[in-house]
Amino acid sequence: MLRATLRTVTLTEAIAATISYAVVAVILMVDVIGREVFYTSFLGLQQLAVYGAIIAGFLGLTLAASDNAHLRPALLDRLTPPRLEQLVQRLGDVVSAAFFFSGAWICWSFVAHSMDSGDRAPVLYFLLWPLQLVIPYAFASAGLKHLIFAADPALKPAASETMG
Repeated sequence: MLRATLRTVTLTEAIAATISYAVVAVILMVDVIGREVFYTSFLGLQQLAVYGAIIAGFLGLTLAASDNAHLRPALLDRLTPPRLEQLVQRLGDVVSAAFFFSGAWICWSFVAHSMDSGDRAPVLYFLLWPLQLVIPYAFASAGLKHLIFAADPALKPAASETMG
């Protein structure tokens, strides 16, 4: 069940991030072609591209958590006795989950404030909070993944050799 949950969430996030980056690419191409070929500019296209890149970037945080690919200090890895290695890794995942869940709570407070105050995007004037929802989601998703890794370490991918 945990494996299926992890796989489904990760696949959904990967598809959403890919679509976000594709939309960013199309928007920027339309903007450049419009300016260079037709000598006209479309109001707000660059801002939309920035918002799309922000969405894709935060989803990238969750994908890095899925792949165990976050940059981290490896200094203490050599100090951990082999018999405690699995316990320390599980503890690390629990601490990471607590960090990400705390971040999600703080980010949700930010989004709630944005909802209450009715913050709008400059130039385009749409409400910002729907786009901002990706921020607490990304932190909560990364926290959930670390909890899954703590519960079942076999689901955690091996750390990339290039990361350490």
